[in-house]
Amino acid sequence: MTPAKAPLPFLGTWNFTKCETSHPDLPYPVAGITTFAEEDGLIHYSAETTWSDGRTSSAQAVLRLDGSWCPITGSQLADTISISPTADGLSVRIRKAGADIGTTSSKVSPDGRTMNGGWELAGPGGVAITWKTTSTRA
Repeated sequence: MTPAKAPLPFLGTWNFTKCETSHPDLPYPVAGITTFAEEDGLIHYSAETTWSDGRTSSAQAVLRLDGSWCPITGSQLADTISISPTADGLSVRIRKAGADIGTTSSKVSPDGRTMNGGWELAGPGGVAITWKTTSTRA
């Protein structure tokens, strides 16, 4: 008998509620809904995001949990991402045009209701951008 697989805490739908940014003069997310759904060992990801400059984006990807690079469409930030689950969330690496441009890690609260993210991104001209994000389970 094999042990049961632990549930992935980030699965579900999340309402974006807050972003603290190191560069408020550059676009950052202000609202959105993100969904992670597991099907056949893959993660189906979608994110509807509103940005501080009024743009909107609709990103989608089908992701493997082994850290391999997977294409993402509709993202303002990336064209490929890599995810790895952690004990309490996930770790993500971000690429655009073949160049590593950032990372994010998200942790789900012990009660499963809140997910906090820490982002480190390379912005225009190599400017380092950090975001601290908060989302609540829908």
